[in-house]
Amino acid sequence: MRFWLCWLLALLLAGCDNSDRQLAKESLLYCAEGAPFTFNPQLAASTQTLDATAHQLYDRLLDINPDTLQPEPALALSWTRSHDGLRYRFTLRPGVQFHHTAWFTPTRPLNAEDVVFSYQRVIDKNHPFHHVSGGYYPFFDSIGLSELVTEIRALGPREVEFVLSRPNASFITSLATDYGVVLSAEYASQLLAAGTPELIDQKPVGTGPFYLAQYRIDDFIRYHRHPGYWRGDVGLAQLVFDITPKSSKRLAKLLTGECDVMAHPGASQMTVIKQHPELMLDQATGMNVSVLALNTQKAPFHDVRVRKALALALSRSDILQAVYFGIGSEAESVLPPVSWGYDPNLLMPLPDMERARWLLRQAGQENGFDMTLLVPAGARGFNPDGLKTGQLIQRRLGELGIRVRLQSLEEQILRRELAAGEQDAVLTGWSADNPDPDNILHNLLSCQAIAAGTNASRWCHPLFEQQLAAALTAPTLSERIGYYHRAQEIVQLDMPLIPLNHTLKLQAHRRTVHNLKLQPYGGVVLHRAWKE
Repeated sequence: MRFWLCWLLALLLAGCDNSDRQLAKESLLYCAEGAPFTFNPQLAASTQTLDATAHQLYDRLLDINPDTLQPEPALALSWTRSHDGLRYRFTLRPGVQFHHTAWFTPTRPLNAEDVVFSYQRVIDKNHPFHHVSGGYYPFFDSIGLSELVTEIRALGPREVEFVLSRPNASFITSLATDYGVVLSAEYASQLLAAGTPELIDQKPVGTGPFYLAQYRIDDFIRYHRHPGYWRGDVGLAQLVFDITPKSSKRLAKLLTGECDVMAHPGASQMTVIKQHPELMLDQATGMNVSVLALNTQKAPFHDVRVRKALALALSRSDILQAVYFGIGSEAESVLPPVSWGYDPNLLMPLPDMERARWLLRQAGQENGFDMTLLVPAGARGFNPDGLKTGQLIQRRLGELGIRVRLQSLEEQILRRELAAGEQDAVLTGWSADNPDPDNILHNLLSCQAIAAGTNASRWCHPLFEQQLAAALTAPTLSERIGYYHRAQEIVQLDMPLIPLNHTLKLQAHRRTVHNLKLQPYGGVVLHRAWKE
């Protein structure tokens, strides 16, 4: 092993001498594309935060089985639903241990009070922790959890009940998302008494397979094995997230062995990875979509003719080839074809510059206009290169006289801009956390999602809302599908956002790493991995 590589591993893995060979074997280095802005997934909307935290530090009441796509027990051993669909009762798993860390020593295992605290914090604006770290819970705000759940109560040490205001078919799957983590109420009480409640999101305590040992901001995160993990022994003694925003640098580290796993390899790098004898490429069908969201509350994008003109100008096939290198498909709707709610009869219009110019003339915009397009910095699960996508959009719209200024923003700054609602347009998207169509439709397009910042088009359509509401109370799956089809038709007619592409989930790793499996939904699961 070369000296410089040994030096790096000494920093991340605590040494390279003979006594640490076993430690190196039991340690995994994961090259991530970005740093988390919090260690609490409840507060997050970015894949960087979810990948780094959700499945490493925490567990949820339920998981989604990656094969059957159905909810299955996790922290909850079982659950029941009342006949009217308004009460869900969960029986918790006994003996689940929280992390022992330098900042917290638990005195008891998980109980119902932890579940009550974790969700009450989200839905109750008078809760002492609700406004800690900003008071924004993007996913739960967008699905209206505070209006849906009227009460959460502990019925005993291992029994908890959620009371709903109305039946909701996606409620169970929402609890199984990356955002539905369970925190420690005991730790929260300790922090509140000390006057430091914000530490609950900065120095995390969960029940997951790893606990936080060290974080060097924008450099690396070091996790250690949770010895009392309820699922059984964790094969890895250490897990290190190496923060490497540039895809080319992540690949270089993977090639030299500085990293064992590489997040989000670029489509242009696939040939190199496939041909390298020491590397493997994992891919899985992902339920995601990349979109151009137009601010429908701001001129000239409040005019549907302008929005449709932009849709006619863009070439989704050019973006697919130049940015995704053909790894994915052109989007005909916000839902991808793998979704059970997808409407195969919907088709996006083919590029037609003459009709686009005619629509702009009808809207009084024949001379074009100036606009700013916000572009997320770095790669996203639904778009490997936002800046390059923005440049292709800039060039196409330029042919219509529309002068596009690109502004690349880091996640936290972009989130603040969208919350303010003054943007012209933003290149965004969504990677679903469960198989329910509501997960994409609600988060990208519902009225509630405007305040949450996930509905960047700021579009609020009563008929669309009616279809979503009806789908969640429909008694049969076929009826739900019908409502989702009509919802997509309304989006297609009004075009608040322009669906661009769907892509596969990609991950590369060295052949010495085994038992890695990409999740079709949600973040990265690494605790099952082991190394030769």
